[in-house]
Amino acid sequence: MRSDLIASLLVHARRAREPLVVPDEAAVKTDTVAYRVQDKVYAKLWPGTLPAAWKVGAPSDKVEPAAAPIPPELMLASPARAQAAALNLVGVEAEVAYRLSRDLPARAKPWRDAEIAAAVGEAVVTIELCGTRLANWKDAPAGWKLADFQTNGALVVGSGTRDWRAIDWTRQAVEFRIGERVARAVGAHPFGDPLRLLPWLAKHCGERTGGLRKGDLVTTGAWTGLEPAKPGDEVVAIFPGIGEARVRID
Repeated sequence: MRSDLIASLLVHARRAREPLVVPDEAAVKTDTVAYRVQDKVYAKLWPGTLPAAWKVGAPSDKVEPAAAPIPPELMLASPARAQAAALNLVGVEAEVAYRLSRDLPARAKPWRDAEIAAAVGEAVVTIELCGTRLANWKDAPAGWKLADFQTNGALVVGSGTRDWRAIDWTRQAVEFRIGERVARAVGAHPFGDPLRLLPWLAKHCGERTGGLRKGDLVTTGAWTGLEPAKPGDEVVAIFPGIGEARVRID
């Protein structure tokens, strides 16, 4: 199955709000194919528009990260409201993102950690609204999930801090409220320090889009895992010392 056909199926699923039954489980065999599909879907849905953010993450630092672009249309300022049906919402995640204060363009020499850190203007609390275009998404092949923007539906952007270098990530706490439930964790980021994901993403975007740009937001993965959410829930992510974000699910 060609990548342009896969992209057309995913675009239709988004526009028609009709979850796609995966027609060929083996069609997205590699990350390269998945990213090619992402680019084609993005070009069809948001032509001429640069990503406002990127999601990047992995279950541990022993696994290659995965990435997906987020267009301005899917960036929601906290406090926000979101429709579960429109997103085909499957859950929410409490995350910390980095906002870049300078460009990280493509270059032959890898960006050093110190250069990456110098390009970060602030750390910001976000809530990822995880939505899917795939029917039976839990059982869908990993390649299809990546092609479907790694299950990104939208990103709620809250408050943050410019004094992010002072954060001890091993002791950083999070309180995640979803309706009546509360999830808490300390030092729970899969990479320990979420900044460790940025060199990989800078290389990835350098090869794919020409690099990361000033103002880009990079959200770095869940601290308490994917939490179920439903219409009527007020969702609040609080990272003491950093900030908070909130969204009402309709």
